[in-house]
Amino acid sequence: MTRYCYLFIFTVSMLMSAGAAAQGTYKIKLTNLENRKGDVYIGWYVNSSDFMKPKKATIAKIVPVNGVSEVTVVFPKVPSGKYAISAFLDENGDKDLNLSFIGKPTEKYGFSNDVRPAMRPAFFNEAAFDVNGNDGEMTIELK
Repeated sequence: MTRYCYLFIFTVSMLMSAGAAAQGTYKIKLTNLENRKGDVYIGWYVNSSDFMKPKKATIAKIVPVNGVSEVTVVFPKVPSGKYAISAFLDENGDKDLNLSFIGKPTEKYGFSNDVRPAMRPAFFNEAAFDVNGNDGEMTIELK
């Protein structure tokens, strides 16, 4: 009887581990902060309709930066999938990326894959990358 109990426990544990999504730890290094003060908002998005909408980020962190030129933010247990990241430095504390009257950002911002379109924000597909359950790292230079 105990042999069947062990077999049952082994089978259940294998099924549970097979059903769990693969996860990895990601380190995102944000550079070009120019020793400024404020909070960096980092959002991970899974689709284009939510991209760059901080309240719709699948994964998000707000990190205070005070007088540093770069910061590394660790995201543990990121499930496998396709993501695009947007980040911005909120220098004035209003929790928003401020824009000039012509729509150009007045605070530093950046995207995964270090996408830098000249006259528009990045598109989701340009910034998208795959997380496959392994650990990874990426550098995003804010501009």
